[in-house]
Amino acid sequence: APSLFIQLVHNLMAASAAPAPPPVALHQENVPDDLICSICMTVPSEPLITPCDHLFCRTCIHQALSDRNICPIDRRPCTVGQLRQLDGILSRIWSGIQVKCGGHDSGCAWRGSIADYSSHVQNNCSASSAVREEELDSLREENVSLLMRLADANQQIESLSSLANNLQQSLDSRPEVPTLFHGTYNFRRKNVTELSQLISRYLEDKPSNIDGNRIYDCVRSCYNDLERGFSDNPQHYYLDMRMLLATCLASTWFSNNQRANLQSWYNAHFGNGPCSICG
Repeated sequence: APSLFIQLVHNLMAASAAPAPPPVALHQENVPDDLICSICMTVPSEPLITPCDHLFCRTCIHQALSDRNICPIDRRPCTVGQLRQLDGILSRIWSGIQVKCGGHDSGCAWRGSIADYSSHVQNNCSASSAVREEELDSLREENVSLLMRLADANQQIESLSSLANNLQQSLDSRPEVPTLFHGTYNFRRKNVTELSQLISRYLEDKPSNIDGNRIYDCVRSCYNDLERGFSDNPQHYYLDMRMLLATCLASTWFSNNQRANLQSWYNAHFGNGPCSICG
């Protein structure tokens, strides 16, 4: 949206200062090369000179210096504030150049000194006015399109802002999730359910602060207790171990070798074939 706004402002500024068509020298061969703008290759109607004595159109040199503060010809440092107008003999030579209107193809028959050209296009050149009106129409059409895109962009921003607020409210109202991992790996047969819950919470996205190998060691220890069939195993230890192994096999926490062992443990107590929960 900011870039659309900037483009819109640029177009409005361009519309308020639409350039007139450049003049055309009647005898181009008699015009000194030093009085030709090296950027647009026309005789400047508003000439400016750089500190290194190179001549340009006002519009051309201003645009060039807006990119970099150097002379386009010899790359010497130059700022807009250092530009100066023609004076002395150079100004008299420039004023003697005879030109015709840049809108001559559109019907303007004016001819005269280039020094009078700016006054001509501003006051009584119908062809120049027509050219500029055509440019203004084009800019107006583009501005209408930009305004519509800007409105759409603002609407999308409001929609996204509303969505973000709703998500934040949902997060704020979400009940606090209990911490299942405290930095230690004390998972044994007495808290095997907590180990299943920890793995299932981050099934495919194991936190980086949890060591998968040490979790695997905990699972193996719990399985060994099942194998030994201790009389003081928890009441539902068989079902708890089935859930733990199934959760491990459904997760992405373990290496291929570890998964193979987990699958064999599951098969040994809970049936052959792939775990039905993990597919």
